[in-house]
Amino acid sequence: MKKLIVLLSLTVLLFGLIPLTAAQAGVETLCLVTDIGRVNDGTFNQFAHEGALDAADVYDLEYKFIETQAETDYDANIQTCIDEGFEIIITVGFLIADATYAAAEANPDVYFLGVDQFVMGGPSNYVGIQFREDQSGFLAGVLAAQVADSMGADTVAGIYGIDIPPVKKFRNGFEQGARYINADLNLLGVYIDSFIAPDRGASAAMQFIGEGASVIFGAGGPTGTGGILQAAQEGVYVIGVDQDEWVTSFGAGETDGAEYIISSAVKRVDQGVYDMVAAIAEGMMEDFPGGGIYLMDVALNGVGLADKHDADIDDAFFEVASGVAEMMIAGSVATGVDPVSGDLMAMDTMDDQAAEMMGIETVCLVTDLGRVNDGTFNQSAHEGAEAAADEYDLEYDFIETQAETDYEANIQTCVDEGYEAIVTVGFLIADATYAAAEANPDVYFLGVDQFVADGPGNYVGIQFREDQSGFMTGVLAAYVAEWQGSDTIAGVYGIDIPPVKRFRNGYEQGAKYVNPDLAILGVYIDSFIAPDRGGSAAKQFIGEGATVLFGGGGPTGTGAILAGAEQGVYVIGVDKDEWLTSFGAGETDGSEFIISSAMKRVDVGVRDMVAMLAEGDLSGFPGGGVFLMDAAMNGVGLAPPHEADIPDSVWEKVNAVNAELIAGEIETGVNLITGDLLE
Repeated sequence: MKKLIVLLSLTVLLFGLIPLTAAQAGVETLCLVTDIGRVNDGTFNQFAHEGALDAADVYDLEYKFIETQAETDYDANIQTCIDEGFEIIITVGFLIADATYAAAEANPDVYFLGVDQFVMGGPSNYVGIQFREDQSGFLAGVLAAQVADSMGADTVAGIYGIDIPPVKKFRNGFEQGARYINADLNLLGVYIDSFIAPDRGASAAMQFIGEGASVIFGAGGPTGTGGILQAAQEGVYVIGVDQDEWVTSFGAGETDGAEYIISSAVKRVDQGVYDMVAAIAEGMMEDFPGGGIYLMDVALNGVGLADKHDADIDDAFFEVASGVAEMMIAGSVATGVDPVSGDLMAMDTMDDQAAEMMGIETVCLVTDLGRVNDGTFNQSAHEGAEAAADEYDLEYDFIETQAETDYEANIQTCVDEGYEAIVTVGFLIADATYAAAEANPDVYFLGVDQFVADGPGNYVGIQFREDQSGFMTGVLAAYVAEWQGSDTIAGVYGIDIPPVKRFRNGYEQGAKYVNPDLAILGVYIDSFIAPDRGGSAAKQFIGEGATVLFGGGGPTGTGAILAGAEQGVYVIGVDKDEWLTSFGAGETDGSEFIISSAMKRVDVGVRDMVAMLAEGDLSGFPGGGVFLMDAAMNGVGLAPPHEADIPDSVWEKVNAVNAELIAGEIETGVNLITGDLLE
């Protein structure tokens, strides 16, 4: 399961960069061949096109599409892409699968992505993008059952096409989801041996309405669509499939009965196409399951529910469905449907699956120097570990380190007491953690702010995109300076090690993104524990006209922002929310001038990694490498302004840029390893 994890290999470390661009990865071109239809037809053709178009924009790829007129054109259209030298070819739909497979075998230097195509043991340059229809159907059933209950009804129904695996997954998932809400619900359903029989779908709908169905799910192409159109026009609530059928089948609200479509069980083809093109373009081939399937599930935003649009139903029903989706991601709710065949799983099979997922039951944390309530990474790591322990009912304990000489002994205490996962905090404890991981291969080790490359498979370093956090800080600083009518901002930093350089260069890049003409002052100070020197640098920069100060260097940076705030200058903290820590939650003079902090969400990183171990799903566990927390994972970001009187309009602009950063539409321009600016 792909979870936005970056594995930083030794090769990457030696060369000082990671593959970020399509050109670096050696691909520059992308071609798409539709199933019969157009790229604006509202089907998988359109969604695949949109995903390809987004990837082409982000990775600066030359992009072309060919719209297929007839099934006999499949081979020729794929060959056209090959003859014109395209390096990645996307084909849409299961009908074009045979032609895609043959082309992939004949052209091993070209990547092939097949939407809704099942690939098992195929050519290594060919991936089928498949979907957990059982999960999407399950959520549709959860929604349908709640709507039925709210109406005092006891019956829901489904109209399905041919009983091939994807359709069976939808049906069985829907029925399991409905039973999850109400085990006594009456479930009606029928397979129809054609996907293009809307009249037969409509007839089935009328029959089910006569039998008391209050919600009808249609999952069978035009056949299912015929059913839900008929039912909606009869005033019965319906749920569509694959794409948002309010937009397509109901003409974005223009078709009679549009107010009765409450959602659709969607398959995010655009997301799947984007993810696979991105893996190739970035050269992250560990994320490219060549010869197999990229399975889009709820955790990958690959399946889910569409908006209710015009339907007058309670938003709380969707909140319940979202909660169920979160439990699916956590592994505490299973659909009970075989994700390959679509058949219902036997109870003993489900028990076996549950046994395989059994994870750790105990976790221990060793702090850096300090306490678990000291407002530092120690506290954040403790909060993350405690949250995971509460959620997964784990035995949890912590040891507070008094001196650096205690690191090894404290870790060994956790080992000797039989803890299965050990969290250690800070880069100073990294060597002791590495040695313990090598000596205890049956224990998992999670190192906060520790860089791991080609380490033991049971050891993961939790790192952060300081460049992104710094970038957002620079954006904020630039907009605040603009609001003040100022042209100068500044930063005071500690020793110029990579994390600090990532903060500084990210900050300056973010500020320049807003205003290329802004004057940006800055200095590295060769100590992290020199608050007096930080304060002196701050006063110097204020004298040079700086109206916003960023402090990125431990107590040295904190000394700078405390001095700046005392002078009535707006300041920004680092790592944690310094309004709470350095400014005593508003009790320290100048606290009204700290506008935010560039945060590293240690609690989220620790919680996510412990949760993965507790679930027993190690498919996303980057053993021997790094779990890189970025903006999209809520791993880095900005603290709230608290008392600072900054206009809402400034934050609106900042949030808009942050959304672009999360979406991958903006790059910081900073090397993720060294912290240097990229050329």
